Amino acid sequence: MNKKTLTISALLACFFLAVGFKENEAALALKKTTEQFHTDLIQTTTAIASMKAAIVRLDGSTASELAVQEAVTNARMAYKKSEFLIAYLDGFAVKKNINGAPLPSVDPAIPDVMVIEPCGLQVLDEMAFSENPTAEKEAMLSLCDKLIQDFKDVAQHQSRLPLEHRHVMEAIRQQLVRTFTLGVTGFDTPGSANAIPEAKAAFAGMYEAFRNYMPLLEQKDRGLAIVLDARMEYTLKYLTENDDFDSFDRLAFLMEHIEPQYQLFYEVHKSMGVEFAEEVDKMPRAVNYHAVSLFAPDFLNAGYYANLDLKQPLMDKRRELGRTLFFDPILSKKIDRSCASCHHPEKAFTDGQSKSLASDGKHTLLRNSPTLVNSVFADQYFWDLRESRLDRQMLHVIKSEEEFDTDYPEIIEKLSQSSEYKQLFAAAYPEQPAYQLSTYTISDALSAYVASLTDFDSPFDQYVQGKTGVIDAAVTRGFNLFMGKAACGTCHFAPVFNGTVPPSYDESESEVLGITATADTLNPSLDTDLGKYANGMPRSKADFYKTSFKTVTVRNVELTAPYMHNGAFKTLEEVVDFYNRGGGTGLKLDVPHQTLPFDELKLTKAEQADLVAFMKALTGDMSKFSAPDKLPVFEKNTVWNARKIGESY
Repeated sequence: MNKKTLTISALLACFFLAVGFKENEAALALKKTTEQFHTDLIQTTTAIASMKAAIVRLDGSTASELAVQEAVTNARMAYKKSEFLIAYLDGFAVKKNINGAPLPSVDPAIPDVMVIEPCGLQVLDEMAFSENPTAEKEAMLSLCDKLIQDFKDVAQHQSRLPLEHRHVMEAIRQQLVRTFTLGVTGFDTPGSANAIPEAKAAFAGMYEAFRNYMPLLEQKDRGLAIVLDARMEYTLKYLTENDDFDSFDRLAFLMEHIEPQYQLFYEVHKSMGVEFAEEVDKMPRAVNYHAVSLFAPDFLNAGYYANLDLKQPLMDKRRELGRTLFFDPILSKKIDRSCASCHHPEKAFTDGQSKSLASDGKHTLLRNSPTLVNSVFADQYFWDLRESRLDRQMLHVIKSEEEFDTDYPEIIEKLSQSSEYKQLFAAAYPEQPAYQLSTYTISDALSAYVASLTDFDSPFDQYVQGKTGVIDAAVTRGFNLFMGKAACGTCHFAPVFNGTVPPSYDESESEVLGITATADTLNPSLDTDLGKYANGMPRSKADFYKTSFKTVTVRNVELTAPYMHNGAFKTLEEVVDFYNRGGGTGLKLDVPHQTLPFDELKLTKAEQADLVAFMKALTGDMSKFSAPDKLPVFEKNTVWNARKIGESY
């Protein structure tokens, strides 16, 4: 063997040793993380058992009640440490049995009403920190027994699952979203308000997992490893030094901790060469994993909610066709109103009416027109959540005698009399020669347009995204109130600030607020609209859905007055005052299933003004949503060519 051959052999040996070392480092990181996870599962199991033992010893004394509160806190802290993986691996089980909201729900898999009573750690947190925990003893023991079995099932199942590097990275990024939207807002701790210490426990668990990857990451990108390590240490220190719920600076936490780490962990994912979810399966997801900010315009996938491929080559033509249809009164029976009649672009696609005007020009509809901007980000539509598909939303309007009072066959027959419309449909749907002008293409085009009505470029967004470095101090204070003391963020979830629940954003919530018929707080009376309970879906016929309405976005609310489904409140100040008083129950009205906390928030006038300032800072530029310059002509039925773009009431 000559000298040259020896040199090449030595180089190859070094290369394979280096590759083997990196592979071993990766395997070791995953092994350590898996072992940590299994240990945390055992520790949580033990903490839950200790919680039951403390509840058994409840005897009405202050000491025993404090012991229960401490035990509940310890169990929750133990769970929080590994929540990032537990919830990632089985979010449904966590929501249903381990740490779901303390409210009854119905089984979505069953058409009729099957009530699921709340259980798990949130319910126990609420009971343990109630005014009289001893009175809740039997209920807590029963919940504890169920939780012990439920967590045992989850732990046994998850301890057998083979973790992958992708799972760890995705779980950490998901937990960053969860900690900000459900953690520090207080959503997760309805009784104890231990939101900040729990956030610290969650970060401690993620940091421990990250440290397992440090040796590998230092080989790949030492600078990235050092920066992220320092960031996570800084977060733990920040949460230790700033643990008061009311004074916690959530905007600083978002911008100095959550946002940087959300981006950095994406860089870690890429740097390590770990595959992304779409490389493993093609399942559509609500969250765009490649977005590097919670407030990025593409953080959520509009196509997921609309059931559309927004990257489809013909999408621009379909969207433009949908815009034309949206503003064309040809869709209505009397050709006197369009979608835009009740959804004006300059008003964020509302109409400024307490309740929209019916087609007879005299009566009103049952409710007002909610904004269409960002409305795509939901899994159910209309105030009463009666429709689960965006492309079927139009059918309700078309067939309603009080609105368009027509049907698709009649619309198709009219549109087919315009060669210009036929050309537009042919260009947008060339692969469907026999069905280019059909129920499907009309509803699909309209869906494509509505799905495009998104806006994440308000002054507040620009500040969070780093496009501007200055924001009014009142907006900062208002945001911190919204996401903290005022509890707005526990129903209006960031970043859309609607009822679509993080961190998976695949379910829309409704709330019972005890909405009054008017803004009169001296002689209030309940609005009689039953909302979701009366939406025609059998599973909605649960008593706790009476007067429950969809939690719509507060983005662009400066443009969408009057407010609530019935337009009862004319100003944002009236809305904030209503919430500050504790909703309907706070006004001494009988609202048995109110989900809004009915204790007074005790916000000062200055704090209420700050809340309004923040909400106004969520106002985007509506000028980008314009009507078409003209509508297609009809060659034979020329009288139709006199119709106006958008029409009016």
